Amino acid sequence: MLNSHALADRQVIAAVREHDALNRRRYTIIKLEQPIQRGWRRLYVLSERALARRDRPMLEAILAVIGTVVVHHNRDFRRRRDRRRKLVEIEQPLRPIPVHEWQRKSYPDEWHRHFRYELVLERNRHWQPYWVFTQPSLYELKVERNWLWHFREVDPAIETRLSELDRWLEAHEGWQRYGWLKGRRQRYRWKEEDSARQRSLEHEHKRDIARAYKTFPEVDPAASTRRVRLSLRRIIFIFPGVAQLAEALRSDRSQCGCKSCRRDHSSSRSPTKRQRT
Repeated sequence: MLNSHALADRQVIAAVREHDALNRRRYTIIKLEQPIQRGWRRLYVLSERALARRDRPMLEAILAVIGTVVVHHNRDFRRRRDRRRKLVEIEQPLRPIPVHEWQRKSYPDEWHRHFRYELVLERNRHWQPYWVFTQPSLYELKVERNWLWHFREVDPAIETRLSELDRWLEAHEGWQRYGWLKGRRQRYRWKEEDSARQRSLEHEHKRDIARAYKTFPEVDPAASTRRVRLSLRRIIFIFPGVAQLAEALRSDRSQCGCKSCRRDHSSSRSPTKRQRT
C-alpha cells in the first residue's frame, strides 16, 4: 500500500509527463502562401579565393558542419551589453568540432589538414579537446533577409491545460520535487555504470600486468618495497672490506676546518662500546 509521500511523488510525475506531452503538441505548423520577413540573417559563405580553389567541394562540405547562423532584428548586428554602454557587434565565429563528434560521425580523414587539435575552455570551467578550422579567411559573412515560410498556430485548449498544470506544479513544488526524483534515479544508474566500468578497467590492468610478467621474466613479481636505514659504522662491522673506504673518508673530513667535521672527527677518536670490549 502506498503512503502519502509515494502517492504525491506519483502525482507529480504524472503531471510533468502530461505537461511534456502537451508541450510537444502545443503548436500547429501552417505553411504560408507568401513569406514574411522577420529580421535579418547572417551566415557564412565561401569567399572569392575559396571559390577558385580545386578543393571547393570539400570546403563546402566543411562549411555545412562548422557554419553558424545568427538572426537579429537589426541589419548591423549590434546590441547593447547594458543600458549605458555603447553598441557592440555580435560575435559569430566558426564552430569548432568536438573530438567525440568527429569520431561518432566519422568525418573524412582528408579534412584533418584543414584543422588543428586544440583545447577550448567551456563555460570557464573545463578544458575540452576540439578540432579548430585553421583558415577562417576561406569563408566570409553574408547578411540577407530572414524569410518565414511557416507559421505556428496555438491550440487554446492545450494552452489552458498547460496553464492549469503550471499552477498546480508551482503550488505543490512539483518541478523541484521532480528534479530531485529524476536526479536520484540518474545517480543510481550512474553509480552502477561507474562500478561496471571500474571492474572492467581493473580486469584490464590485471591482464596487462600478467602479460608484462610473461614478456619480461626478469621482473620480480614479489619485489620488496621495504626500505631500511643503514649507517656507515654498521656497514664497517658487517663488511670488513669497507673499513678502508671509511678510514679514507674520515681522513678527508679531518682536514676540513668546519665545526661539523671537527665534531665528527673528535667523536671518531673516542672508542665505542664494542671496541672497548
